[in-house]
This record gives sequence, structure tokens and C-alpha cells, in this order.
Amino acid sequence: MAWVEALDVLPRLLSERIGAEISGARLFVSLLYVYPIAIIQRVVLHGANANLHHIYNTITSALLLHFNFGSDSIYFLANILAAYVILRTFKSSRLAVISSIILNLGFLGYAYLIDTAPKTAVTWTAPHCVLTLKLIGVQWDVYDGAQQDVKGKEETAIASVPSLLELLGFSYYPASMMTGPQISFRKYRLFTDGQFNEDIGSSWRYAMQRLTIGIVLVVAFPLLSPYIPTQYFYTQEFKSQWLVLKVVTVAIWGQVVLLKYLGVWLVAEGSCIFSGMAYNGKDAQGIIQWDQCANVKVNRYFTATQTQHFIDSFNINTNKWVLTYVYKRLRFLNNKNISQGVSLVFLAGWHGFSSGYFMCFLLEFLIVNGEKAVVKLCSKKAALKSLVNHPLLTLPSTLMSKLLATFALSYALISFELHSYNLYMEIYADLLYAVHIGYALAPLLCTVLSAMLTDDSPKTKST
Repeated sequence: MAWVEALDVLPRLLSERIGAEISGARLFVSLLYVYPIAIIQRVVLHGANANLHHIYNTITSALLLHFNFGSDSIYFLANILAAYVILRTFKSSRLAVISSIILNLGFLGYAYLIDTAPKTAVTWTAPHCVLTLKLIGVQWDVYDGAQQDVKGKEETAIASVPSLLELLGFSYYPASMMTGPQISFRKYRLFTDGQFNEDIGSSWRYAMQRLTIGIVLVVAFPLLSPYIPTQYFYTQEFKSQWLVLKVVTVAIWGQVVLLKYLGVWLVAEGSCIFSGMAYNGKDAQGIIQWDQCANVKVNRYFTATQTQHFIDSFNINTNKWVLTYVYKRLRFLNNKNISQGVSLVFLAGWHGFSSGYFMCFLLEFLIVNGEKAVVKLCSKKAALKSLVNHPLLTLPSTLMSKLLATFALSYALISFELHSYNLYMEIYADLLYAVHIGYALAPLLCTVLSAMLTDDSPKTKST
């Protein structure tokens, strides 16, 4: 088709000039194509009937999906229609929630099974991941809206079942369709009803800032990655290095790999801001906040000194979705560790069936809990607290924490990127399974040290 060929000119040019993989280049350029779509929606459709927004979203995004994935884009529509049947048939019942989870995760699982493209290629399963969470979330929101007590769910619960046009518009909303961010249906309904009525002029600077940072990071990835490719970990040069040099190499590699993810999330956020969806009220000084769709905390990420800082600073809205619709729904288990574990298993399966995803999130569980135990110990025990806070040790301690946190994050990322058990386990063996062993033993070692050391504020005996 002529229009597809015209849209493909920029991705092919980008692929040729900087060496980007063509499907990834199409995805990135599609995120840029969303900007004029978002601006038109904000300027032309602002205040228009909600149905016009739904129709506009559906048509424009359907075209972008076809541009990227051709006839495979029909799966997107098929899943939405099947989810709508459940919504209309079972409405706000528990059966509806269970059916929705089975249907949408089953559809995604089927997508992974029939997807035979190379792991490095961006396929239709990428936007389908985003769609899966959207559709499950809508069904939970309808269920919550029918309950007498909606405490804690005021921002997501909805009182009525969406119409088919609403569900299509929400699912196809261009700014979040390809890579997120996740937005709640309640927010989408407020947006299309004209509730977010602040002028676009107050948001364009912030949107351009996020877009610019995103472009820089995305372009930096193919430029920097050849200097430290994943294949380097299998060379004799890497294998013969001292362990500390391997740690530094892996830490740098991980930061380069994450550039592509951070970049696309920032670019997507910018279009959310331009469309008006990112409106988040005003602060105490009356300044409009445009961070409703923020998926990356840039300053937090680049100044992180703990792995938890990293986790809290990117893919924010997906993490928030899992917290709302998975973790908190497991309160009846009365065990935070089990709830956390189930949430991480859900995330791993949501990404795909490769063992690397499950290894990555197992490592996240070990790292977060091990790090938490160390931080708690250092803040509680007087001797350790004074040592860490000593003026002469503040800088070295901060740098060491930065290196360890970056290494731990990158270590987990190895299995996420390589997928295959044999491929990532070979690298972990060269690293002496350092994170597996170190963070798994950290809680036990901290328990032993806690019994040996004096508390910061020892209790006094009563007389």
C-alpha cells in the first residue's frame, strides 16, 4: 500500500543510518507519528462528543498497528471484542473477573505460542501485552464499581459497563497503545468527557522535554551498544578478567540496554501530555501537573543508589497496575512475601514463556528482599549506622552502593534479554552466581549480625 510505504521511509532511513533493527525502528517512529495525532485530538476534538474521541482513537491506532504488524493487527481487535462479550454477559460478577483473566491471559499466551519471529524483533505481541492489562483492569474496575465499599479504589472503580465504542477507544488510545503507559478506564472516561480541560499551552514545554530526553536515549542505544555487545560476555577476553572488572562491565552493559526502554517510555509519555490525558490536577501553588502518565522518573533513575530506587523509577504505571490488580487482591493470603512472589510470577508470564523472564523476576525478589534486610540492619544498628554515615566514608559508601545496585539490576537483566537458560546461565557461572548467592544469603546474614550488634536506641529496663 502506498501509505504504508510512505510511513516506512523514516524507519528505514533510521535503520540504515544508526543500525537500528527495522521492526524496532518502526515502533519508535510510530511513537513519533502519534504526536501529530495527539495534538489534533487536543486542539480539534477538545470538548467534542466523547464518541468522536473513541472513533478517532480506533481509526488512527488501527492504521498504526497495520503499518507495524500488517494482518496480525486483527488479533488486537479480536481480543477486544471477546473481552466485550464477557463484560456485557457477566457484567460486574466474580465470574466476569475470572473469565476476563482467563480469556485475556489465554489470548496473550496463544500469541506467544504462535509468534515465531526472532526474539530481537518487535512483533504484535508487544502492544498486545499492553492491551491484556487494559482489558483485565477494566473488568476489575466494573466489579469494584458494583461493590458497596470502594475504599482505596475510588480512582479506578466505574459504575457502569463501557459501551463497545468506549472499550475500542480506550484500547486503541494512540499514546499508550504500543508501549504503555497503563491508564485506567476511569481516567480515560474523564478525559473523553472533557474533564481535563486545561489549555495545551501549559503542557507543551514539559511534553517536549520528555520527548527530547526520550529521543536522545533511544538514539544512544544503537550507537553505544556495539561497544559492549552481549556477545562480549562469551569471549575469552571477558572470561579471563578479574571478577571486579566483570562486575563493572556488566553494570555498564545493563545501563546501555535500558536506554531503549527508558527512551520509548519517555517518548510515549510526551504524546500523552500533548493529548491532554496526562493532566493530574494542580499542586499546592496552583501549578498544573502533567505527570499522570509518567512512566520514568529520570532524576531518580540516574541518581539511584539502591536497586529499589531503580525499580521505583521506571515502568511506573505497569508496576502500579500490578500493585492495584494483583498484589492488593492477594491480601487474603495475609503474607506480603507470597503476594510479592505471585505478582512477580504474573509479571514474568505476562512478558512471555521464556525461562529468562522467570529467572529475572526471581532475581528481583531475591535482590529486593536482600537489599531491604541490609538497609534495615544499617539503619538500626549503632555501629553500622555510624560507619556508613562517617564523613570520610560517605562518598565511597555512596559509590559502592551505586555500583552494587547497578550491577544487581544488570545481572537480572541478562536473563531478561537472553531468554535461553543455557545462554544466561553461562554468564552467571562466569560471575560466580554472585547475585544469586549474595542476595539469597543476605537476610540470613543480617539476622545473625542483628543478634550480635547493639541497636541504635537500646531499650532501658523498667524499675
